[in-house]
Amino acid sequence: MAVRRYRGGAVEVLQDFTDDRDRLLSIVATTIVGEREGFDISTNDASAADTGAAFGQDDSEFNIFNTDRQLSALQTAASMLGQLNEKKSLIYFASGLRLSGLNNLAQLHATVNAAIRAGVSFWPIDARGLVAEAPLGDAGKGSPGGIGMYTGNSALAETTNFQQSQDTLYTLAGNTGGKALLDYNDLTKGIVRAEQSVSSYYVLGYYTTNTSLDGKFRRVKISLARDLAAKLDYRQGYYAGKQFGKFTAVDKERQLEDALMLGDPITELIIAMEVVYFQLNRAEYFVPAVVKIPGRELALVKRRGVERTLSDFIGEIKDDYGSTISNVRDKMNIKLSGATASEWAKRPIEYDTGFTLLPGKYSIKFLARDDETGRIGTYQTAFVVPNLNKEEKRLPISSVVLSSQQVDFKDALYNAAKDKNKNEEPSNPLVEDERKLIPSVTRAFSKGREMFVYLQAYEPGAESIRPLIAFVSFCGSETKELETAPVQ
Repeated sequence: MAVRRYRGGAVEVLQDFTDDRDRLLSIVATTIVGEREGFDISTNDASAADTGAAFGQDDSEFNIFNTDRQLSALQTAASMLGQLNEKKSLIYFASGLRLSGLNNLAQLHATVNAAIRAGVSFWPIDARGLVAEAPLGDAGKGSPGGIGMYTGNSALAETTNFQQSQDTLYTLAGNTGGKALLDYNDLTKGIVRAEQSVSSYYVLGYYTTNTSLDGKFRRVKISLARDLAAKLDYRQGYYAGKQFGKFTAVDKERQLEDALMLGDPITELIIAMEVVYFQLNRAEYFVPAVVKIPGRELALVKRRGVERTLSDFIGEIKDDYGSTISNVRDKMNIKLSGATASEWAKRPIEYDTGFTLLPGKYSIKFLARDDETGRIGTYQTAFVVPNLNKEEKRLPISSVVLSSQQVDFKDALYNAAKDKNKNEEPSNPLVEDERKLIPSVTRAFSKGREMFVYLQAYEPGAESIRPLIAFVSFCGSETKELETAPVQ
């Protein structure tokens, strides 16, 4: 047996598989179980408490996130068990799990499918046991208001909500071959039933003749000869694989989110990134992130007589402690003319975004996806935003940006941010006079083109702006190859 716990957004392995009974009991004894840990179910019906608060956001919509978090944790736990070939039973202690709309069905299907493919059966146990509630709720909640108190609607809604909180547990068990223990005060019975289910079983396998990757549910039926009397208990089916072209909008979004969480990154696309920093004030720094993708990596598609390419981007920045500081989710839709389309394979695509950060150590993980083929590329790196206020020996400067291109906003091939609000662009130091400096992410320069070197210098406490003299030196392994003339 192994013991796992979901807390703080992660599935923790408190004890891996062991037959040490004393060790297991000590883990359970030291686990603190409490109420109101962020999973409370809020309702907006006749059973809701009348708190007298001003009108505001409907709390019930936040149940979507709570339910998705729990279902996602079960999906993660099932995937972690997939490396074991045996049949596994996952006993889940919960106080109900209530779906709050159709949006949750995507995560419910993903969780069930992950369990089926990993050979995991869910055995949910309603830790509330047999509950006998007062018609209008107990002393732990406020009284409902309105006429529903007198017509019986409040009591009916209270009962319905409780039953719905058990329906999802029942569905998880039924679709994965387990059994849900509901309205029973002896919680150990659920563990005994799960243990007995794997005491003796058969593993059957087959190769499907249906090769279409449509993502639909495929039913499986097992039957015995007529002269054999036995009760069969097996999974009722599985979800087929799905081609990217069959993905719905929800499937595409989930594919990106899952790829972002993978420890083993997907590198089907070749992408490069450069992260630089510029000081905004004494506390904050503007951090542009520039991504380049070779044009030959992205597929062209002709729609309505115009060739175009569509790409999706998702990324996140985490601090040195692993906490997410900022994230980005965007897409790029580029239309190409005839001349530009003919040179597509020889020219790179650039996407840029920016973040406002405090000094510190960070890591960025960025994913790009070709929306035509579904191919994904990942770029991950660590970077440091220094505290320039502590620089006393030298003149504090920003990152040094090297470039060989300066383009207009109208050049969509190189500027993915063209369709964004131009009023936001002046905050980007690389933009001047409606022209943007494109950093050379790959550090490749041509002899026939100009080379730009851009940086900012800061003099804290200066009463006025004084002239700054700058020059650029190119050094080989041992000698100085070239030095430009000083420029004010």
